[in-house]
Amino acid sequence: MEPPTSPEDAAIKMNCHQHAVKDFDLQIEMNELEMGMLNDANGEVLPYNESRMDELEQKKLKLLMGKRYNQNATNAYWYYLERSSK
Repeated sequence: MEPPTSPEDAAIKMNCHQHAVKDFDLQIEMNELEMGMLNDANGEVLPYNESRMDELEQKKLKLLMGKRYNQNATNAYWYYLERSSK
């Protein structure tokens, strides 16, 4: 993560990371919908969909890690802005 060069730079970077978090939320939602489509009427994963479900679970983990990074970056830039305003 790049340190900001000014409060204005921190605000821009924070905003970019906030947008990234929103995008990750959409991707996670789409991934969960696709995972749900692999289930039968009882909510069980159909045997021929097990490998695809594993792939989607791995994808979800990567998406959550990306979301976490961007959320932490947002918080760090917010902290910088708070400290620089004092």
